[in-house]
Amino acid sequence: MQTKFYLIPVFILTLLFGCQSEQEDNNVSNNPKTEVEDSLEEASVSTTETQSPTFEAEYDKADYQEYYEGGQLKIEGNYNGNEQRHGRWVSYYDNGQKWSESSYKNGVKNGHSITFYPNGNVRYVGEYRNDDKSGTWTFYNEEGEVVKEETY
Repeated sequence: MQTKFYLIPVFILTLLFGCQSEQEDNNVSNNPKTEVEDSLEEASVSTTETQSPTFEAEYDKADYQEYYEGGQLKIEGNYNGNEQRHGRWVSYYDNGQKWSESSYKNGVKNGHSITFYPNGNVRYVGEYRNDDKSGTWTFYNEEGEVVKEETY
């Protein structure tokens, strides 16, 4: 009778650890990818010395580029077959500093959006869904300090 009681915990532990390693081996995730995640290839958010976020992602080279009179890049991005903004669009100040970065899907803002002050610090960061602000947006002052958060 005592042998049966010792086997029960061993059996339970075997099941728990066996299921866990199988899930890790198969890279099983219970979180399905969203449309936003699909539009951002290998995206990550990091912080600068002032702790304000920056956005980094790898995208294909833009097929549309517009320049300031002095030759500095002003805006770049891609169009889809219907000549609608599609993918990542980036705008720059005339000094070459990044002004903003937004993601589009068939002409509609969808996904990550970030805007910078001329000094390079983040002005605000948030997400769009079908051209509407979505989730929590964070706003910063020029020194990089959070001044407001709004949820949409």
